[in-house]
Amino acid sequence: MSKIQRLQSNARMSGAVIHGGVVYLAGQVPNDLSLPVKEQTQQVLAKIDGLLAEAGSNKGQLLSAQIWLKDIDRDFASMNEIWDAW
Repeated sequence: MSKIQRLQSNARMSGAVIHGGVVYLAGQVPNDLSLPVKEQTQQVLAKIDGLLAEAGSNKGQLLSAQIWLKDIDRDFASMNEIWDAW
C-alpha cells in the first residue's frame, strides 16, 4: 500500500496530500477578499507555488485546476491575465 504524506495539516484538513506520486491540493483562497481579483489570484497562486514546492513539485506538473469566481463575466479576464503570466 502506498504511503500517504500530509502537508500543512491541522485537525480538519491538509493543505496538500501526496499519495502514489500524485500531489492533491486543498482548495486555496486569498488572504484578503477585499482586494481586486488580480491580487486575489496572485495570493492564491503564491500559496499553490508554496505547497507544490513543499511537496517537491511545481506548476509545470499540474494535471488539472478548478477555479471558482464570484462573477465570471466581470472577473474572468482579470484572473486569466494573472494565470497566463504565472
